[in-house]
Amino acid sequence: MKSQQSDKKTTKQVRIDTGLHKLLKVKAARSSTSIKALLEECLGDLLAVDEKRE
Repeated sequence: MKSQQSDKKTTKQVRIDTGLHKLLKVKAARSSTSIKALLEECLGDLLAVDEKRE
């Protein structure tokens, strides 16, 4: 059976509300980076799996 999806991109989209977007926009401008880079860093920290230390 053929896929009905027309969008087969491997990238993901993140939906954020307008208030958070405004905050990210200001922070990105102050740190001379992009909103995408800030989100990737935050999501990477949030989703990182720490190795157990013995």
